Amino acid sequence: MPRAARRPELIDFKPDDRSAVVARMDQLSNDKAGWINLSPALDEDEEPPPRSSTLGILSGRGPDVPLCTWVPGPPVEAGIQHGAGSRAVGVLRELGEPVPEGWRVTQDHSRRGLVVLVPDGIANETVLDWLVRAGTALAAHLKLAGWWRAAIYRP
Repeated sequence: MPRAARRPELIDFKPDDRSAVVARMDQLSNDKAGWINLSPALDEDEEPPPRSSTLGILSGRGPDVPLCTWVPGPPVEAGIQHGAGSRAVGVLRELGEPVPEGWRVTQDHSRRGLVVLVPDGIANETVLDWLVRAGTALAAHLKLAGWWRAAIYRP
């Protein structure tokens, strides 16, 4: 009989208080397993713009609310699905949150998102900080609530 998928552990956090999420990143790094999805919370009065069901399927864009993902290594991977409508590397550079020097872009697709490999020795907190800043920049057209949700997936 197939095993039921585990529900993720959810942690709500403010960008300036990420210690609980960093602790989970450190645990997953030690285990070399699992992943974490991160997304900004919308202001309760904000709703993402509706998309036509037909055009949404055919659209070359990702989700309106960015979905950031961190995967422990080696190598550590960080990714962002976004609705910017174009490649994220250039958009993030224009928004003042470029991919950090030395991080290798392995995918930059308008629908599937941005994926980077993080060099060895970069602290998990540094990666989380960039994901939150970059995700916030890519959501500039939305009214955010000021907090994020981390969904921690363990094997």
